[in-house]
Amino acid sequence: MSVHNKLKDIARTFFSYLPSLGLIKKPHFHEEGISVVIPVKDEEEWIEPSILSVQDVADEIIVIDSSVEDNTTKIVERLADRNDKIRHVRFYCEAPNSFALACHIGLVVAHFKWMFKWDSDCVARSSQALMDWRERIMNLDKNKYYVIQIPRINLEGDLFHQPRDCPFGGYEGRIFTWSPELRCVLKNNDIEYWVGDSIWGYRFPPWYKKLRWDDAYVFHCNIKNPRRMLLRMFWSDWMAINDYKRFPTLEDYALYRIRNEWKMDSLDEAVSFFSKKSLDSLVPYDKKRFGDYPELLKSKLEKETQKN
Repeated sequence: MSVHNKLKDIARTFFSYLPSLGLIKKPHFHEEGISVVIPVKDEEEWIEPSILSVQDVADEIIVIDSSVEDNTTKIVERLADRNDKIRHVRFYCEAPNSFALACHIGLVVAHFKWMFKWDSDCVARSSQALMDWRERIMNLDKNKYYVIQIPRINLEGDLFHQPRDCPFGGYEGRIFTWSPELRCVLKNNDIEYWVGDSIWGYRFPPWYKKLRWDDAYVFHCNIKNPRRMLLRMFWSDWMAINDYKRFPTLEDYALYRIRNEWKMDSLDEAVSFFSKKSLDSLVPYDKKRFGDYPELLKSKLEKETQKN
């Protein structure tokens, strides 16, 4: 961890006492419980196991659905008909800030004190594992604000492989206390870097105490078609520059980068190059280190085994 980040964490620990001292309003805006927020766009392969894996721990599941190209919307509608916890919000915006806006919608409509930002291609190890997290959350100081960083086990290429360099994903602020002070960040700047913490669209005020839990409970199924995987490589940068006039779509930005940096003329040429390079960077899933797969992935594993 850099000296800069260490200093920010020390400051957060100090400022976290402000609510108890009466200098900041205590986090008693919503009733106790967990709102799981799932922004999703065209994830028909993973959205069902993703939702099912968190339904036992959640008091509500808010699905912000921007899908247009596959059956994701129909799947979410079917699940919502069976489970009153699921709130299906249709939203679409083709712009660099669309993901941040989807996260902000989750903040606006949430009913419970704790927010759990959950990716639509993530699957929990088990319901019991997340219930352990829930118990730890409910035992935290009720007069403090928290942002809790958790890791992910990355699967890539297919369910049998993971990236050699990053099988165990970095820690991200996925669980946090709801507050009217929270906001979405559309574009980082120098002030944001030095005094703030922006994590996938959310800006956390300095009185949020940062915790880190090491439990490997989340499987990230980063398994898409090759073209989509290539575009995801440029997505974060496209979102950060937020230049909608120059690059109205992610494809426009990706093609600009490919022509300038890779010296290739088309996305198809880049997809072929990127796919081969990606395959060379994968290693078999380390079951000894990370344990067995979630039950919700077992049926997909059987299908993959039959194909191979």
